Amino acid sequence: MVFGYDEEDAPMRHLRSVTVLAPLLCLLPSLAGPAPAQAQDRARTKEVIVAFAAEPRSLLPNTIVDWTTNDQVEHMYDRLVDRDPKTYKPAPMLATGWKVVNDTTWEFALRQGVKFHNGEPFNAASVKATMDYIKDPANKTHYLPRWAQVKEVQIVNDYTVRFITEKPWPGLIDRIASTDFLPMPPKALKEQGVQALAAKPIGTGPFKFVQWVRDEKLVVEKNPDYWQGPPNLNRVTFRFVPEFSARLAALLAGEIDIMKDVPPHTVEMLDRSGRAKVRTTVSSRINYLALVNLKPGPLQDLRVRKAIHHAVNVDELIQQVLKGRASKMCGPLSPLNVDYSPKPQCIKYDPGQAQALFKEAGLDPTKLQLTLDTPAGRYPLDKDVSLAIAAQLQRLGIKVNVVVNEWGTHLDKIKNRTTGDMFFLGWGPALDAQGTIEQLFQGSQTYSSFGGNKAIEAKIAQAVTIVDPKKRLEAWAELQQMVHDEVPWVFLWQQHDLYGVANWIDWTPRADEKVWMYEAKVVPR
Repeated sequence: MVFGYDEEDAPMRHLRSVTVLAPLLCLLPSLAGPAPAQAQDRARTKEVIVAFAAEPRSLLPNTIVDWTTNDQVEHMYDRLVDRDPKTYKPAPMLATGWKVVNDTTWEFALRQGVKFHNGEPFNAASVKATMDYIKDPANKTHYLPRWAQVKEVQIVNDYTVRFITEKPWPGLIDRIASTDFLPMPPKALKEQGVQALAAKPIGTGPFKFVQWVRDEKLVVEKNPDYWQGPPNLNRVTFRFVPEFSARLAALLAGEIDIMKDVPPHTVEMLDRSGRAKVRTTVSSRINYLALVNLKPGPLQDLRVRKAIHHAVNVDELIQQVLKGRASKMCGPLSPLNVDYSPKPQCIKYDPGQAQALFKEAGLDPTKLQLTLDTPAGRYPLDKDVSLAIAAQLQRLGIKVNVVVNEWGTHLDKIKNRTTGDMFFLGWGPALDAQGTIEQLFQGSQTYSSFGGNKAIEAKIAQAVTIVDPKKRLEAWAELQQMVHDEVPWVFLWQQHDLYGVANWIDWTPRADEKVWMYEAKVVPR
């Protein structure tokens, strides 16, 4: 779907999300009261339906870099290392402890007595087989570049492994505490193959695979033998509903129980519905407008990238489109990131400066035509934000074609370098600088939109190997300023996540955007 802009119509486009949901406001009086019978039945049987914008791109772990995919897959698999839900510091999971043996060796003690859903024991062979799968180029996993610094995994004994790295890598523990490494069953992987595991996942997680109906739902059920204790919920269904308004209508009708990304202008309505409440958290996920410099075009010129940034009024977007529910960012990292530096200064909205930069670059903005790719329904009002940005650029005469993509298509276009000049994307929940800066500001990385800056790439290569915490923090701070000065993005904001949650469910959202139903409970009645 492609939207074009003309000067007369552009300023009003970003308000359309309000009118789309207007019928729901009229229905509010009839919705007040107890939950519909179908929702009450689910409460009795402890079954929950969660609405996501998109289905998994694969059920095979350690393969696709996509948080929507991982958020669902992780219900069936565990990490080696978790994060504390309050402090977000690394915490034991399948690994009970770890230590640095030398500059290039990390040792992990593994939890004993854990079994995969098929009865296979979790042990050192599982960890080695998983890394071998990731490192095999034939598997074409997105995670291969992320583990390039690991030379091998060595088995010390059944419940001890060592990660041997090419160079010192102090950030390994942060990498392993993400969804970048979910142990797989070695026997099933060898005997059944990856396609079988993709069709029927076998993990150690709190829920077991039941069914995946493409374009409709993924169903998982309680693992009664889960090593941390069985979940409170008996069954979880992830239903795929791309549009915000459709998710909201389904929640109010009792057809679903949890939705992500409640439209900000409907919060009060939902809270007054008597059926659900909005639960919020400041997210570690950031949103940005990528200014692609990886192909020939005007955005290879730094002056043009700066001009576009000066032409985008981020404060206006936050207030008018998101109703204030976002935190403005001035650089590539959010304050939740452990390596965050406050030094980069915001690039101010300044149309006059934008005009001057276009003139310096020898470009007439009224003759400039750009394409902006956006998903619809993956991030808070993503399509509306993209349309509003196009409207702002139109004020300088820039014509912007907004291309609205299905989520999987959007990711494929970014990965294959086939987007237009700009694209809207969110990134997270990386809580260390390497997880963002290394992945997004080198042209060789899967989802990068920016590359070719040798100084930045050399500094990244240096920063990831610095062992001294103070010096490493200084290096990442310097990189944040270097990235900021190259204007690879229009730096937008840190998300505020708004979840609609049925009144009969006890669940608290996490800043890492993990919708983990192991933490959900049915409220006793």
